[in-house]
Amino acid sequence: HRSIHPSPSSTTHHPPFTQHHHRIPPTMIQRVAVAVGVSNQRSLAWHSALALLRGNEFDHVIVTYQSERFERSVGKLVEEQNAAFRKSMESTCSFHSNSNSNSNSTGSASAGASVTAKRLSSLQLDVTKEDEVQSLFEERLPSLLSSTSNSNNGHEFELNAIVHSVAYAPPSAMKSSPHTLPLLHTDLESFEIAHSVSSYSLITLAKHALPLLSCQTQTGIQTGTQTQNHTLNHTRSPSITTMTYLGSTRPVPNYNIMGSAKASLEATVRGLAYELSPPPHSIRINAISPGPVHTLAARGIKDFGTLKHQVDERSLLKRGVTVQEVGDVVAFVA
Repeated sequence: HRSIHPSPSSTTHHPPFTQHHHRIPPTMIQRVAVAVGVSNQRSLAWHSALALLRGNEFDHVIVTYQSERFERSVGKLVEEQNAAFRKSMESTCSFHSNSNSNSNSTGSASAGASVTAKRLSSLQLDVTKEDEVQSLFEERLPSLLSSTSNSNNGHEFELNAIVHSVAYAPPSAMKSSPHTLPLLHTDLESFEIAHSVSSYSLITLAKHALPLLSCQTQTGIQTGTQTQNHTLNHTRSPSITTMTYLGSTRPVPNYNIMGSAKASLEATVRGLAYELSPPPHSIRINAISPGPVHTLAARGIKDFGTLKHQVDERSLLKRGVTVQEVGDVVAFVA
C-alpha cells in the first residue's frame, strides 16, 4: 500500500490526445480498465481514464457515472474522444499503407489491420447499490467487452485495473461556521452515507471485480484434451487505485465528516492490500492523495477556494497539482 502525494513539477503540456494508439498482433490480449466516478470533464476519474489510454498499457477504459443525470454529458465526452481516436487510427493506417506501398512491401493490409484504436465506453453505476455493482462485473461489462471484441477482429480483452474516485457527504454534514461544531453534531444518517459512499464502496467494487481481476494473473490454454496454465505476458499485475486526502490524518477546516470517511478509506486500502496482494490474486491496491483540486465534489467543501489558495501559496511552485497530473499518477501505479 502506498499513499502517493503528487509533487507538481514544471507544467506538463500534453499534446492533443488524438495520436495515442499502438500496433498489436491480431491475437494479442488487450488490457481494460474501469474508472468509477465521472461526472464531467474535470473529474479525476475522467483524467485518470485519459491518462491510462495515453500510454501503451491500456487499450479500452470504461468510465462510469452515478445516474441518468450524468448520462448525456458523460456520453458526449466519450463520443468526442472516441471520434478523435478513430481519426488518429485512420491517419496511422494511411501512413503505414503509403509506407508499404512506397517500399514495395507485401502485407500492407496486415499492417493496417494491426493498428488498434484506443477506446472509451460509459456505463451507469451507483456504488451504493450492490446489485448494480454486481451486474456491472457479472453481466454488463462482460457483454460490452464481448461485443467490442467481435467488432475488433476478435481481440481478447481482460480487466486489469479499477480506479475508484468516489466521495460524498450530505450537504447538511458539510456546513460549517465559526460558531458551530459540525463534526460533533453530525447525525448518524450523514455519517453512514459518507462512509458508505466514500469507503465501503471500495470494498463492494473489489469484491465483485475480484473474479475478473484475479483470473488475469494466470489463465488456461486448451491444447487438445489438456489444459496448460501459463502466466500472461503482462508487465504489471492487476490494480485497484483510489483517491484520498490529507484530511484523513490531520484536522482540516470545513472537511468535517469527510476526514473520518477518508481515514476509513485508507484503512480499507491497507486491509484489502493485505488480503489481495499475495498470490493467487496478486492485486496491487493503492491510494493517491493529490491535495485540493477543483472538481464537482470539491464544491461541497465550504471556502474550498480559500483552502486551495493557501495550499498553492505553501507550494514552492506556488501552485497545486492539475487534474492531468493526478491522472498521470494514476496511470503510473495502475
